[in-house]
Parts: sequence; structure tokens; C-alpha cells
Amino acid sequence: MASVPAKATPPFSFFEWMVARRYLGATRTGKGVSLISMIAFFGIMLAVAVLIIVMSVMQGFRTKLLGQLLGVNGHMFVESSAPITDYKALTEKLRSVPGVVDVTPMVQGQVFASAHGGGSGIVIRGISKRDLMKIGYVSGADPDTGRSHVVDGSFDKFGAGAYGGDEIAIGSRLAYTLGVRAGDPVTLISARGADTPFGPTYRKKTYKVGAIFEVGNSEYDGYIGFMPLEQAQLFFNYDGAVSQIELKVAEPDDVKRYRPAVAAAAPGYDIVDWQQQNASYFNALQTERSVMRLILLLIVAVAALNIVTGLIMLVKDKTGDIAILRTMGATQSSIMRIFFISGSLIGVLGTISGVVLGAVFVWNIDAIEHFLSWVFHTDLFPEDVYYFKGVPAQMQAGEIGFIVAWSLIMSFLTTIYPAWRAARLDPVEALRYE
Repeated sequence: MASVPAKATPPFSFFEWMVARRYLGATRTGKGVSLISMIAFFGIMLAVAVLIIVMSVMQGFRTKLLGQLLGVNGHMFVESSAPITDYKALTEKLRSVPGVVDVTPMVQGQVFASAHGGGSGIVIRGISKRDLMKIGYVSGADPDTGRSHVVDGSFDKFGAGAYGGDEIAIGSRLAYTLGVRAGDPVTLISARGADTPFGPTYRKKTYKVGAIFEVGNSEYDGYIGFMPLEQAQLFFNYDGAVSQIELKVAEPDDVKRYRPAVAAAAPGYDIVDWQQQNASYFNALQTERSVMRLILLLIVAVAALNIVTGLIMLVKDKTGDIAILRTMGATQSSIMRIFFISGSLIGVLGTISGVVLGAVFVWNIDAIEHFLSWVFHTDLFPEDVYYFKGVPAQMQAGEIGFIVAWSLIMSFLTTIYPAWRAARLDPVEALRYE
């Protein structure tokens, strides 16, 4: 009676998973293969975790800087080489543009500030008190900590009195440079004074510091001051005009979309957006981010190559077992899937562990930074250097998904060649010396 051929097992059956799982453990000759599998596992885990941590910190820095930039400054600016005299009518016209959420006319000029023998060049922005109180990074509180950005004085009397009064607001680093506190006098000197037959004269006036604010960024805390709009018009000789109109839009990242409507509402004026003003700065950040991502992705690829080493040694160690499985009816495809599963398990488990490790690190990054600072007896993230309260870190689902996909793809690709070599083994040659 003719023998009935054995029925082939379906792809990725329980049998194949069972054999693949056993092959990841120790062998008869020792624990070498198991050790290499663990090295490959930890390599992928650490590479994925480092990639998540670094990209989250870089994203946190970018988000924090962008939040401060767009929180203190406008998103678009209507400017002209001459003073804008019809700014009130133009302001109302710009308010009606779809997508524009706020419009702020202002006078901006460079001055030299001096007090107690110290001095510094700064930029003074003249705006109304109502518009100033809308700038949360200056007059509000930090949404994360609840700490007020006003560190000394208040805005209670800002804009009160004839021609807006004589109170100004300055940043904390500028106040430190000048050695002043709220209530102290500060002298401002501007080159934009009255026009005379001999040319323009400089203007000098002493103001009282009404409030000291702290944005948390050296550029704003050290070089920006605010003055009531009416007083700025008088001090900079604008005679009822403004130097620019600042706009805020609903979607700052897509600010280019609003340019045609804004340009139509303000014909003859120059339209500048925040992306144009800070193009070189944010292009440098984006380039740094892209290069760092590429380097770390290569590190993940190198870590995944450890799977090749482990599987090749596993194939050599299991040559006899492969031959026996082949003589018992296992197909080449089945052998290939067994070793593919063995290598893929290392990659999948290493990737999952790396995501968990990276997420836990990011969620506790401030506590870890404080602990390491205590261990090494030094401040690893000094506030006076980075101007941030704590290490900013922000995980993005899309970024993590990309990292996971890359790690799994590299893990799967590196298992193909060793699995193919195992499937190509000749059982007769393998059993000849057994």
C-alpha cells in the first residue's frame, strides 16, 4: 500500500512559533547564542529609546521656542517705510479678514536705556494696555506652572495719565543689567527726535519702571521693553501714527495662506510673516533635527544588524536539528519562517521595550535631570544658560510611529538572509558527520 505524503503545516503555524521560541534559548553547547540574542535585544531597545528621547527633547525645544516667539510677537506684520497715519481705519479693515484673530497697531523703535551707571541697547514697543494684557508671556501666567510672568511691580498704572503716563515695562535680564527694580527710574535715549534745519535730534527722557516681566527667553527678557502707545508716538516723534500693525491668525503654521487676503486689505503696504523674519533660525533648527534623526536611525540599523550575527550562529549551531526537521517533512519555507520568526521576535520585543523605556524617560526627564545633577554635583541644565525651567520634551505620536516602523523594518530585513541560508541547508550533508 502506497504511503500517504505528510501534509505540510500552514505558514506561521503553532509548530513554527514553538520551534522558533525554543531556538532563542540556550543550546546544548552553551549559552553563546542566547547571549548574542540578548545583546541584539538590548541594542535595539537602547537605540529606539535614545531615538525617542533625543527627538522628543528636540521637539520640546522647538515647541517652547516657537510658543515664546508667537506668544510675544505677532504672526504677520503690515509695514511701510513711512509712518502709517490711517492705522485706525486700516486696523478695522484687517480685523474683518477671515482667519485674523487679533490686530495690534504699535510703534517700535531702538533706544539706549541707562540707569545707575549701566546701559544697554533695547527695542521699545509702544502698544495700548488692552493689547499688552493679551500677551500672556508678558502679563499672564505660565499655563504649566501657574507662575506669573510679572516678577516685580504690576501693570495697574500702565497707560494711565497724560499721553499714556510715564511707566514702562522691561524684561528681567534687562532690569538685572541696569540694576533696577519696579519703581526705579530708567533713562531712554532715541535718535528719532524732532526734525530741525540741522537734521534730526536725539530725544532723551526718564521713565519709571512699572513692571518687570520674565518670558523665559534671553532675547525677550534682555532686549525688549513696552511703553504706552500714546507715549511712544510722542517719544519717537510719530505724531499720531504707528510704525507697523501686528496681526495674529488662527493657524500660525499655515500663515502663508492668509497673505493674499491681508495684502488685499492693505494695498501698498509691505506684508511680512514670522516665518520670513525667522527663516534662517528655524531652517537651522530643522536641519539639525533632520541630521540628528538620520544619525539615530543609522544607529537603530546598526543595532538591528546584531540580529544577523545571532541568527547565523544559531543556524550553524542548529545544523543537525535543521536536517532532522527536513527529513521529518519540514519544507524549506517552513525552516525559513522558523528562523525569520526567531530574529523578528528579537526586533519586535526590543522595539516595544525601547518605546516603553523612552516614554518613561521622557515623562520623568526633569526628575532624572535633578537626580543626575545631584550625583555629579553640578547643574546639568542651568536655567541661566538655557533660559528654560526644566528640560522641555514633547513626544509626538507620528514621530514614535515612524521610529517603530523603521526599527521593525530593519529587524525584519536583517532576518531574511540568515533564514534563507538555513532553508538552503542540504539535510544529507548536514547529517553526514553527525
